[in-house]
Amino acid sequence: MYRAVVFDFDGTVVDTEKHLFEIINKHLNYYGLQEVTFDFYRQSIGGLASALHQHLEAQLGKARKEAIYKEHNETSANLPMVKHIKQLMEYCKKRHIPMAIATSSFRNDIQPTFDRLGLDTYIDVVVGREDVEEIKPSPDLYLTAVQRLNYNPVNCLAIEDSVNGATAAVNAGLDVIVNTNEMTEQQDFSHVSYVGKDLTGTEIIENYFEKSRG
Repeated sequence: MYRAVVFDFDGTVVDTEKHLFEIINKHLNYYGLQEVTFDFYRQSIGGLASALHQHLEAQLGKARKEAIYKEHNETSANLPMVKHIKQLMEYCKKRHIPMAIATSSFRNDIQPTFDRLGLDTYIDVVVGREDVEEIKPSPDLYLTAVQRLNYNPVNCLAIEDSVNGATAAVNAGLDVIVNTNEMTEQQDFSHVSYVGKDLTGTEIIENYFEKSRG
């Protein structure tokens, strides 16, 4: 049985990816500019998103670009937790299995959503962009998370939604389950050595926790 679980946040705990995509295009439409495409946006998920940020700043300017992310961070607090993730978190809490979040976002940016969902009752450690030198697909976020949980990576399970995130987890030495969403389901995971993909909470619990208890 895994001794700890490390979750990605955006697109995994909460489906914020589609939310951000829609807000970006709402702002671009407001100023009469061309929307970003689904394919272009998808390339930015789970990592630094430099190309997306540069594109938005070139189109809108820095202040208007920052307004997009401000609205996103504030309104994401209204989104529900992914039900399979909530089920897994509740199981882990009952079993006293520690949990962490490893996110490429800044901790302050996810804090409103984190607080509204009451994730402090589940999560022991939160590692964000400001805590590491390199974010996903670099393994730094996951290595820092498991170090703060005081576990060896091989004893930890990661839950991810993107290629960048899953790659980071695998390179850090964790097993990873990839649970995609509408924005990441078409990404190419063929080079990622995941242990499971698009599983329900029940399937994760039964196959990766309960079986190993028998």
